[in-house]
Amino acid sequence: MAVIVIILVVGTYIKAKKHHDRMQEHGVYAHGVVVRNKVIWGRIITVRPIVRFATQHGQMIEKLSTAGSAFAVPRYPQGTKVVLLYDPEDPHEFMIESADSSYI
Repeated sequence: MAVIVIILVVGTYIKAKKHHDRMQEHGVYAHGVVVRNKVIWGRIITVRPIVRFATQHGQMIEKLSTAGSAFAVPRYPQGTKVVLLYDPEDPHEFMIESADSSYI
């Protein structure tokens, strides 16, 4: 059982690291805002932000972020201004780089 858990944790870490590295290398910076949070129910309750931002070509994107926090406490409350990196080939693929320090 412990081996399976370790494999899952390592696999998740490697996938996240690859995504982070790809975004750092090819991503485009944008400013966005958290428009609301979504509670995801499961074995652990997770709160994930829905972020709205404009691409460099003016396309408005509003999408659920993969960043979140457990225990139903929003990491990024509604109205939080964020800096993010998005994939210019698929702007719906993004990651939050930083947020207004008054919220964190």
